[in-house]
Amino acid sequence: MAHSFEVGTKAWQPDPTEGWIASEVEQKIVDGDQVKLVFRLENGESKTITTTIAALQDDNNTTLPPLMNPAMLEASDDLTNLSHLNEPAVLQAIKLRYSQKEIYTYSGIVLIATNPFARVDSLYVPGMVQVYAGKQRASQAPHLFAIAEEAFT
Repeated sequence: MAHSFEVGTKAWQPDPTEGWIASEVEQKIVDGDQVKLVFRLENGESKTITTTIAALQDDNNTTLPPLMNPAMLEASDDLTNLSHLNEPAVLQAIKLRYSQKEIYTYSGIVLIATNPFARVDSLYVPGMVQVYAGKQRASQAPHLFAIAEEAFT
């Protein structure tokens, strides 16, 4: 579905240091077929993108910034739950989960594991196997044992 980038729309902007930075449409100026979008970046800077009405309605337009997900979805334990599945949204979800000490994230049937750079013995205690034994994968937090249980059944 095409998005119109109304005032308040949140999107990701490329950033040479951070990779991606959050922004929000502050102004939308329509002049005939031309549209000027003024974004306020989270670092306080402003960025203007000039496009056309037709480009705003094109789902395959790569000149517009990727859209951000609602805050309640940003740290989803399954990336397929994201309303906007794009590179910065995926990186943000994994980053937020990592900061919450959640090293596993699903992407559909795939399990993504991030290196915690610390011991995580609590994830692999014998009792943890029982937490996942005989259960549907979606009923528990993402874990290697959930994938193993699914393969076993």
